[in-house]
Amino acid sequence: MRTAATGLLVLALAVAGAVAAPPGYAADITSSGDASVTFDPAAKTWTLETSAVRRVIRFQSGTLAQTSLVNKATGREYQQSGASSEFRIRIEANGATPATDYRGSTGGWSYDGFTSVVQPNGSIELAVTLSTPYLKIVRHYWLYPQTSFIEERTDITNKTSTAKSLNDYSALSMRVLGDDASDVDMYYISGDKATGMYQQLKGPIPLASGLQNPGGKGGNGHQEFVTLRDRVAGEGIVATWDHTGNWVMNVGDSYGKILIEPRATASTPLAAGATIAGPLGRIGFYQGDLDAMGNALLDFTYRYLWSHTDDDYFPLIRYGGYGSDPATIAAKIHQLSYIGGDMVWMDDGWQDKVGDWNAKPGEPLAEYRDFAALHGQKVGYWLIPWGAEATSAVAAAHPDWMVNPTDRKAGLDTTLPGVTDHIGDMLSARQDSYGPFMLKTDFGADSGNLAKANATRQILADFVADNPDAGLQLCSDGGGLMNMGTVALSDLALQRDGTAGREDGYWTSMLYPTEKLIVSYGRGDVGAYTKSNRHLLSFHFTVAGDTTAGPAALEPLRIDAELYRYLNTKGVIGRWVKVYRPTAASGSATGIIQKMSSDSNRGYITFPKSAFALGSSVTIFPKGLIPSADYTVAGQEGSVATQTKTGAQWMASGITMSSYVEGEIVYFNLQDRPGSHTDAVAPTAPSSASARTASHLGQTGRELTWTAGLDDRWLSHYEVQKDGQSYSKVSRGEYFFDAGATTATTYKLRTVDGDGNVSAWVPVSNG
Repeated sequence: MRTAATGLLVLALAVAGAVAAPPGYAADITSSGDASVTFDPAAKTWTLETSAVRRVIRFQSGTLAQTSLVNKATGREYQQSGASSEFRIRIEANGATPATDYRGSTGGWSYDGFTSVVQPNGSIELAVTLSTPYLKIVRHYWLYPQTSFIEERTDITNKTSTAKSLNDYSALSMRVLGDDASDVDMYYISGDKATGMYQQLKGPIPLASGLQNPGGKGGNGHQEFVTLRDRVAGEGIVATWDHTGNWVMNVGDSYGKILIEPRATASTPLAAGATIAGPLGRIGFYQGDLDAMGNALLDFTYRYLWSHTDDDYFPLIRYGGYGSDPATIAAKIHQLSYIGGDMVWMDDGWQDKVGDWNAKPGEPLAEYRDFAALHGQKVGYWLIPWGAEATSAVAAAHPDWMVNPTDRKAGLDTTLPGVTDHIGDMLSARQDSYGPFMLKTDFGADSGNLAKANATRQILADFVADNPDAGLQLCSDGGGLMNMGTVALSDLALQRDGTAGREDGYWTSMLYPTEKLIVSYGRGDVGAYTKSNRHLLSFHFTVAGDTTAGPAALEPLRIDAELYRYLNTKGVIGRWVKVYRPTAASGSATGIIQKMSSDSNRGYITFPKSAFALGSSVTIFPKGLIPSADYTVAGQEGSVATQTKTGAQWMASGITMSSYVEGEIVYFNLQDRPGSHTDAVAPTAPSSASARTASHLGQTGRELTWTAGLDDRWLSHYEVQKDGQSYSKVSRGEYFFDAGATTATTYKLRTVDGDGNVSAWVPVSNG
């Protein structure tokens, strides 16, 4: 179940509001924790402030502009030369009238009032309303306590009696650091379809070099992110935005003033009297290098973008791949039970028609769900909310809804009346029929105008709200739907369709929680396992492969899955984790990921896949350690001698592996991990073990149930003995189904802990 955000905030004043006030009227203050929004009616200024940021917005002489933006951690003023526009919208009338740019700084606006309200998550929402005879603008700002982050959005209403067309609709529009341009570098990250530079960090790009114009469709061309960092002062500002449609960004030196302006570009119609919300933008500060920036973004995510992350689906060990017939699903469930996984996946091909989303004959989806649940597992389906093929029933009933019937990926036009209601009803009906399940989106939604982008996000948000027991995986032929807002709604996000390199997830993990990222760079291959796949222990863990493989092929994956579950219990996987990218004494460090607990006392490092430095001497320099704290460093494969030093010593001298071994993991203060051989206490045996005849997915056999054993450290799995011979293992739950077995079959069970200590064998009685 999804859980509400933890109570990190103290709400001091819940509501406030004002319109233009007479001179001498007292300041109006809205507070929440360390955050406050203060309105000065005489100066017509709004001061948004936490312990980390101060931003001042002023209405004067018909203009709305930012007059100050201070990083309070360093005292630096970022609003330097050049006025910030606050917003930019280009409006074209239907006719010969030239397009007009509307900006907060251009003048001609009337001030109509404001509201300032504390939201349920503790943020303060400031809404300032401006107007002309033809337009109404509402500027929204959200100030987040205990952070330096501020979000913003511009909503526009067409007050005329004729339709308009909108483009160049900004998510942010500000000028910062103009006096210090010679010291400032820009960085951005390419997207999942950027030819030759898949999700690569671009930079440092000196801002004195001029204006840059990255852009794309959703996250396809570039990630919706940019940062400006002062290389001399060692601090910076980061900007992200949420828009799944077409966009472009102006960033860099514009007429001697540094501009940040990402904006939606595809033309969007706005009917007479209609209102539309613009793309959401956010800014925040950081001190230090780009890892400090990434951890500031992650901290904001953990605090305020986490309530839709479902503990039942995160973090997750998933059996991926195709195939949805009963035999394939039964085999995957059995293998996952051995490994200790969480979800059986069914990709494209399980459905009768894209758009109708009914099961094919002979494939009982509700039975799949129920059989998986007996093993403590869930199910997931490729089910595109906006998908529809030409031969589907929905296409026959509503041909006008189809974008392009000849293109299977085009789907439904989500901007049309009735389409989003149909999608919501269909998704809820499928969840009722064979849910709860994780839904995977796909093609057709990572481009287009603002209306389509808003509809896409609303469909995702409604699905999450209406189906609290369901999971959500983002995909759009890869990572085109990814931004901070959509990833916050999801439990998983596919970054790319196809094979990537060692950069896979390396830079994007600055923007998104690593365990939500499905990396295409290798997976736990059943039947073709290599230890180099252990880089997956830093990301989402997917297995796939030979569904007929037996214990010999499954055992190495079971060991890795056990480590993944263990690391989660130690707080070095999941919420509040800090992520770093260690440096190396020589060679490329790309793909080396270090993750630390929230208190920085525990952590681990994984290495890239594919023959990384095999047999070579490698020295890496960890980051983020507490200088005065002691850290015992050890290796999974023995490349690293177990030693204890202070954090300062490790960061200065590095960790040396004289001969790197494939699949190495470096641990910090995780001496009790499974397989460390530090536990000599045997677990207790399972109890109340019984077997009975049952039928599942067309197979009759014996199902075993028992009451869990106990261990003082880590209960690894149960070993199943059949007719006196070692037969299988169960690494999740207390259930085992043996297809084809009869009442003449005898079984015994025993508990095994993380270091291989075993309990006594317990016979299984016939029920």
